[in-house]
Amino acid sequence: MKISYNWLNKYIDLKFSPDELKDKMTFGGIEVEAIEQLGRDIKQIKIAQVVKTAKHPNADKLTICQVDDGTEIKQVICGAPNCEDGIKVAYAEIGTQIQDFKIKKAKLRGEISFGMLCSEDELGISDDHDGIMILPKDAPIGTDLASYLGIEDTCYDVEITPNRPDLLGIIGVARDLSALLKLPLNLPESKLNESSEPIEDHLSLENKVPELCTRYTARIIKNVKIKESPDWLKKQLISVGLRPINNVVDITNYVMMEFGHPLHAFDYSLINGKKIIVRKAKENEEFPALDEVTYKLKKDDIVIADEKRAIALAGVIGGENSHITSKTKDIVIEAANFLYSSIRKTAGRMKISTDSSYRFERDITDENAELASIRACELILEIAGGELLKGELDSFPSPKDLTIVSIRPSRVKKILSIEIPSKQIVEYLTALGLNFIKESEDNLEFKIPYYRKDLTREIDLIEEVIRLNGYNNVPTFLQSQNIMNKPVFYARRKVEDTLVNYGFSEVINWNFGDPNDLDKFNIKKEDARRNFAKLKNPLGESFSIMRSMLLPSLLKNALFNINHGQKNIRIFELKKVFTRKDEKLATEKLHLSGILSGEFDPAYWKINTQQIDFHDVKGIMEDILVELKVENCEYQKSDEPFYQPGLGAAVMSDRKIIASLGKIDPKIAIKFEIDIPLFAFDVDLEAIFAMNLFHDQIFENIPKFPPVLRDISIVISREHKYVDIIGTIQKAGKNNISKIVLFDEFAGKNIKDGFHSLTFSLVFSSDTKTLTDEYINNILKKVIKALKNSYNAEMR
Repeated sequence: MKISYNWLNKYIDLKFSPDELKDKMTFGGIEVEAIEQLGRDIKQIKIAQVVKTAKHPNADKLTICQVDDGTEIKQVICGAPNCEDGIKVAYAEIGTQIQDFKIKKAKLRGEISFGMLCSEDELGISDDHDGIMILPKDAPIGTDLASYLGIEDTCYDVEITPNRPDLLGIIGVARDLSALLKLPLNLPESKLNESSEPIEDHLSLENKVPELCTRYTARIIKNVKIKESPDWLKKQLISVGLRPINNVVDITNYVMMEFGHPLHAFDYSLINGKKIIVRKAKENEEFPALDEVTYKLKKDDIVIADEKRAIALAGVIGGENSHITSKTKDIVIEAANFLYSSIRKTAGRMKISTDSSYRFERDITDENAELASIRACELILEIAGGELLKGELDSFPSPKDLTIVSIRPSRVKKILSIEIPSKQIVEYLTALGLNFIKESEDNLEFKIPYYRKDLTREIDLIEEVIRLNGYNNVPTFLQSQNIMNKPVFYARRKVEDTLVNYGFSEVINWNFGDPNDLDKFNIKKEDARRNFAKLKNPLGESFSIMRSMLLPSLLKNALFNINHGQKNIRIFELKKVFTRKDEKLATEKLHLSGILSGEFDPAYWKINTQQIDFHDVKGIMEDILVELKVENCEYQKSDEPFYQPGLGAAVMSDRKIIASLGKIDPKIAIKFEIDIPLFAFDVDLEAIFAMNLFHDQIFENIPKFPPVLRDISIVISREHKYVDIIGTIQKAGKNNISKIVLFDEFAGKNIKDGFHSLTFSLVFSSDTKTLTDEYINNILKKVIKALKNSYNAEMR
């Protein structure tokens, strides 16, 4: 539904800008889906005067115009028949964008045109395209057309919830905003001047379906003059996306948008038998609608008929056989209400969506029909003239009493967690139009107005109280919760993807385990993993504890695969392990464990297959640590009792063990009935995530100066660690060495026992200058000296 800012401003004195009002409406429950600035395109159009005209020498229907736009006189070629000297026109100069068309300098039959004179149809003001738009003589030259016509406006496209039919009109929205913004509401007061001639002498009404047509009113106005609507009325309709047609039809549309209640006008002379009948349609009855389509009706559809035929499809669309034309003199104004479910079913089946059906489908009120009828008749008498016959035809079979609903301030406090005084509650609800009846002990009684059909329970009134008080005014007691750690989530996914790329398959085991597995893995009694959590009611001994390590389950998975002929095994599990102290709740830690066996690469005729060894597992571990952003880690001999002596390593970072890897001791494997070599790894993901390594990436510029590569080869004792050697080289290089790669190791001929030869590739770079050979040689000397002093290394 569309709402005009200027139209709203007629009923409440808005003290907010259009953008501020948008936020106020949205927070108040009227959701603004889009905003359209009306008059933006027309603001480009200037008011100009045709100074002189002359016939085009090469075209009979074209005119050469000299046009004054307030700055200079320009030549424009025009094809409209009403173009003449002295008239004020709407001028679009070169570069103006009208809808999808951009005005350009053009040559028409040999004469150059510097712009265009526009019609109302081209500007979207009306459907008039018979000639160019001619403005009053007092229109100021050079002024933009939007400002002169006063059509600058902001249109809000809002979504009205189905339970709020009172907001389907501008007045309903104004009433709601008046209460929300604490602004006075100024509604139009309508008075009717009726003739002495009674309506019953000219028309009768029969409602055959009172259960489907809950109210039907009709009034007659004689001797109206059908003509174009005044400018103010056309502007209002255009501002909410409606097309002006004629004064009577435009007034019914205007009142519909104002009150939110659809109306329809019939040509009285086209009603056969001078009788209106509200009835069900006949099966396959044909009905010619205003959209120039003839519909076949079903027996459940409601129609407005005369004595011979259907003249309107109730609540959906009018009929072509009774609509207002330029020849119409006497009219019947219909204001009615129908059962919303019937209208929804009819409109849905026929795929017809109109402004009327949109409102009737949302269960509007019967009482509003009378108000809308009075307002429409008042405007028709004012704009189209005529005489209003005395009285009205009104079928209102089941009027309902107004509902009384109570609200308890104590309940308001319990539901909203804030205390709102009774006096404030009364002020909020009476501002919405509710009638305060009385106050008793912890109880306030209100009579609900006819237009608020959604207020039937105490909780409905509480919702209105908090809406007017402001949801954002409720204090927050809870701290914001971190629902998900995104960096950790994506790090887990990257690790899983890395292992899958290595050919691993993920397994998912129960969190229950067998305490005997810890004995098989030779886990010491003082080991924290012995402090497992026992189940009170286990399925059996094999499922009697919460697992404190994942590897035993993976060995059982490996045995299952081996027994089924699969010896090339790569499986991993990413799950929590559980340990506890005393009788407190178990501590949960996320671990990643894996098992490998068999050949590293699949069989291929060009390559000799190799069995998985320690270095393959270490390479996989290094890739995992890269994905987890762990740097400068150190590998040491592992103390885990389940790795084969000399083939187990612990991964250290910041002096803490974060992972381990190695070959499962054959003595351990045989306890699980496995007789083939197995390699394993285990990563304490919880410890790594606690290191808070996942920060936003910082990108560095590409170096402006070229890097320089140098190699050094040293003979050094095997007792020295690789990580220490790298640290010594970096320290001696003083930030000039950006990369160090060990690319060769040699031991054997000409190398003493207990020693080996290591060859490093060093990359020298600088962000500030080009490094010279002399400068690099000096750094190399310092590096070599540091290696000799620290490790008695010798250059090769």
